[in-house]
Order: sequence, then structure tokens, then C-alpha cells
Amino acid sequence: MAAPVAAAGRAVALGGALDVGLLGPVRVVAYGRPVALAAPRRQVILAVLALAPGHTASTTALARYLWGEDPPSPARRALSTVVTRLRQDLGMDVVSGSSGGYTLTVPADAVDVHRFLTLLRTARTARTDRTDRTDRGAGGAVELDLLDRALACWRAPGEPLQDVGSEALVAEHAPALAEQWYAATERRIDLLLATGVHADLVPQLRDLTARQPLRESLWCRLMVALYRSGRQAEALDAFRCVRELLRDQLGVLPGRELVAAHRAVLRYDPQVAAPGPLARRIRRSAHRPRLRPRNRP
Repeated sequence: MAAPVAAAGRAVALGGALDVGLLGPVRVVAYGRPVALAAPRRQVILAVLALAPGHTASTTALARYLWGEDPPSPARRALSTVVTRLRQDLGMDVVSGSSGGYTLTVPADAVDVHRFLTLLRTARTARTDRTDRTDRGAGGAVELDLLDRALACWRAPGEPLQDVGSEALVAEHAPALAEQWYAATERRIDLLLATGVHADLVPQLRDLTARQPLRESLWCRLMVALYRSGRQAEALDAFRCVRELLRDQLGVLPGRELVAAHRAVLRYDPQVAAPGPLARRIRRSAHRPRLRPRNRP
């Protein structure tokens, strides 16, 4: 099982022929050298094909990503011209055509998106395996290493397909990839908090909450990291800040997990002060049933 993981973490695809980067601005390396794609449309075609290497993208789908609902006539000929020039840019024949469309004929690990997703799946497996192990600390170290390697695949953290000139393609794929990045980052933070790292996480969490000010899970982790660093007042300020943001921008109150973290900080809860599985404790607090006042006659 170790071999696939090692391959997934490589910077260059097996054989070193082609490496495509979509986790940030589009980047192409062929035979170890950067390739400049001379036209935005070629970037779009490569991005579509690289998101599903080995699978055929239909000419209809490719035309929609390139030209929206108003493709040139005949679209097939115009698309063929773009693909021909893409092949020339790459300097290799890795884009195959058929009557149905086009395919990027490279291994999945030639694309950073798929290296990232493979490492994430392996990290989740390591997390699941920990429940059956006695050396859970070692299992956590394995998961943390896998997450570090997965997140290292990104050149622009949380911002995939940065310069792809297709609103439709970005809208369909970028949000899900960005969410995977945030979820992996939060899991990594939880693992570090569980080992007693907290003060060193505060700058990162402040940056993350500035980038995603309405993501309550990040604020929750920031509050805990501040509290464990002996900065209770700042932790309470963080709660007030996110509460105002949620009220002013969404017209909602903080969620149960964030409220539970706030109450724990107010009460100097030793369970929050001690290193351990952050999310599990706070979620337990968040899901405790609230006492409701009895109906008065």
C-alpha cells in the first residue's frame, strides 16, 4: 500500500513526461521544463481534460466551457483548431480525439488535483484505522503527515483554477476543491491542537478567518487556540466579532458548535484548556439537549 501513496506525492508524473497543476494558476511541466500555454482557450481545454484524465470530454461540453451558450459555427472545427495548438504547446501527443470528444491520456497522478485527492483518501483511511489501534498517537502522526503532503500539492491554498478563463468551469469545480482544502486544513489544525500546539496556530487561524469570515468552524478553532494560549479575552473578542458578522451579513445567530465553544471559554472549562480532540468535545457540548421552560398555565 505504500507505493501508491509515494507515487501520489511526487511532483512529476510517473515517467516524468507531463505534470499539470490546477491547484492555483494553471501550470504545465513537460519533461521537467515549464510549458507556457500561449492562449487562454488552450488553458481551458487542458483544465477540463486534466480534471478527468483518461476520460473523454464531449465536444459539446468543451464548447460550452469555451464559448458558453454562443459557440462559433461550426464549433467542432473551431475546437479542433484549439486542440491542435494545445498539442503543439505541449510538444507531445497526450490529447487523443474521437468522434465523441477528447481525452488527456496521462496517469491520474500527472495532475496535482488527483495527487491531492489520493492523499486525502489515504489520510481518511489512516484516521479510520486509528480506532482499532493501541498506538493511536502514532496513527495521528501518520494522518498528519499525509495531510501535510496533500496540502503541499496546492500552490495557491484554497484557490484552484485561478486563471482559467471559463466561468462555467470554475463555478462547477472550484468550490468543491476549495472546500476539500479547508476541510483538510481544519483536520490538520485539530490534530495539532490535540498534541498541545496552540499559540503557533493563532496567526494561521487569524488569516483563515479573514479569508473566510463566515466559516464558523474556523472561528471555533481560533477561540480554542487563543484560550489555550492564555488569551481568554481575545477568544471572547473573536466570538463577538463572528457573532456581529453573522448578524450583519446573514441575519443569523452563531451555530451550536460556536456557542458551545464560547460557553466553555466563559466557564474556564478545563476540557477545552487541556490538549485533546477539539471537535469531539465541542460537538458533544453542542448536541446536549437544551432545557425548555415548562408551559405556564
